[in-house]
Amino acid sequence: MLIVLDNLAALYRNPLILYRVGSLITWFALLGFMLAIVTASPFRAGAETLATETKAADSKPVEKGASTQSGVGEDPEDPSNLLPGIRERRAQKDSLFRQSPLHGAHEATGRWKQSLYEATGLELGFAYNQLFQAVSETLPGADSWGTASTVDFIGTWELLNRGKPTQGQLFFGVQGRWNWGTTGPENLGTEALGSLSRPGNTFAAYTPTFLLRNLYWQQGSEEAGWVYRVGKITPDAILSTSAHIAAPLTFTSTAGVGSFANALPDSGLGAVVDWYLSDRVKVLGLVSDSNADRYNWGDIGKGDFYKAIELGVKIFPRTEKAGWSKLTVWHNDGTSDGSASNGNLGPDGWGFFLKFEQELTADGRLIGIAKYGRSYNNSALYESQANLLFLYYDPDFIGHIQNDVVGIAFNYVEPSLAGTRGEYNPEIFYRFPLFPQVDMTLTYHSIINPALDPDNSHASAYSLRFRSTF
Repeated sequence: MLIVLDNLAALYRNPLILYRVGSLITWFALLGFMLAIVTASPFRAGAETLATETKAADSKPVEKGASTQSGVGEDPEDPSNLLPGIRERRAQKDSLFRQSPLHGAHEATGRWKQSLYEATGLELGFAYNQLFQAVSETLPGADSWGTASTVDFIGTWELLNRGKPTQGQLFFGVQGRWNWGTTGPENLGTEALGSLSRPGNTFAAYTPTFLLRNLYWQQGSEEAGWVYRVGKITPDAILSTSAHIAAPLTFTSTAGVGSFANALPDSGLGAVVDWYLSDRVKVLGLVSDSNADRYNWGDIGKGDFYKAIELGVKIFPRTEKAGWSKLTVWHNDGTSDGSASNGNLGPDGWGFFLKFEQELTADGRLIGIAKYGRSYNNSALYESQANLLFLYYDPDFIGHIQNDVVGIAFNYVEPSLAGTRGEYNPEIFYRFPLFPQVDMTLTYHSIINPALDPDNSHASAYSLRFRSTF
């Protein structure tokens, strides 16, 4: 914790900090002005009526905490967590505008999915995300703005012990990512800003556009005391994860969302077991192909493996949705040809990652998260990483609308790449339900000392994100 605070305190010793804070205040002053206008509009009366009618159903924050999780990691975008999250989001009708332009599509798909599930035990889900981003400084010849889309088509087929704690099911996740004739925000961070904290994580095109990210068998539950998963898995959606951190939902920077002081391999063949020793202590073990490649099946026959063990503890739980604090220790054999893949730069190496998560209020609305990781032998994208993140759910920014959230993060990364420097990335966002099942997010990033651009001491990134699930 002292290391985290020491790295973050350096932000305030920088002589340009007043300018950066001023930029942030200006951005959110504009947000406040916009919300004031919208709140006074005639649409608001309808929204307030709807909020009263649906208060009981909408009392839980969107995709917040353990009730939407089914073990083996808490990332809200992991297929086994995204499906319950979509179900929960469908029940939350409160929004700024009462009538949604997507109302017909949501209702039709909801009825069709329910009929399919009742007949076959197959549950499907779909999530669409759109991010627009502009940056204040660019390298010569680089774009200053970009936009990209991501979609997830996921499903689970309940095949064994249906409805029981030992239920077994087959999960799949197909993901698509594309740009709209521009540089995608994730690449914009690197190519335009020279940033390795990258303020647009996951929003970059795939070639081909769609690919199979996950295909695995999962059985068990927290109630059973164990869960295991085997097949094509995504380790960075499992290790050091939190139900409050995901690029399509909350923070968007690679530095804030990811845990890449861990040489995490790409999606590939692997197995993971989560063993619950009690309702407050669990141990997870994971083995995966170091040569994994999300575009294919990797090369597990080379005998290069990534191994990790993770201890999870609920230290001071205050509600039933309390998150896990985690200590992860890992070793990566490296890739067979020494090439980089996901968080792994190629060499054999090891390290550790610590995440402390705590509810700061009795109702669980204010969450604090501190992260610190360290890698060795230049094996991971970041040699060290420190984060301090806060999220406040249902802040009443727009009257009494439920299911909104504001977050602020202070991120620091020390890259493993030669010739780079430590980079700071304060980030703040506000997400709210614009229409039923359609969320809008405004985000500001301050990138201090971009790691790949020694001639630039500061840049800003402004983002607008939309999300809808079906």
